Amino acid sequence: MNDSGIWRTSALFGASLAVGSDSNLGGLMLNYFRETQEARFATSARRIYGFVSAGFVVAVMALVFADLAPMWISWATFAASCVLDAFLTRKWIREDALEAYRGGHGRIR
Repeated sequence: MNDSGIWRTSALFGASLAVGSDSNLGGLMLNYFRETQEARFATSARRIYGFVSAGFVVAVMALVFADLAPMWISWATFAASCVLDAFLTRKWIREDALEAYRGGHGRIR
C-alpha cells in the first residue's frame, strides 16, 4: 500500500514477471509455444500437413466469401481444423518426448 492508501499491484502483476523464467506461468507458456512449434515442423510430413490444413481452411473461407458456401461451414471447418491440430500436436509432442527419452537420434528432416 502506498501513502494514498492504494494498493500497488503494478509490481505484482507487471510484464517483467510474465516472461523469462520457467518458475512462472509466462515462462511455461513460452516453453509450451516453442515445443509445439518444434513438434509441428519436426518432419516434412508434419510441415506438409500444416500447409494442407491451412490451405483447406483458406479455400473454404474463400468459398464463403464468394457466397458459394454458407457461413456455418466456414466455422465448422475452422473448429475442426483447430481441434485436429491440437490433438495431433499433443500426440507429436508425446512421441518426440518418448523418442528423446529412449535415446533416439531423431527423425530424418
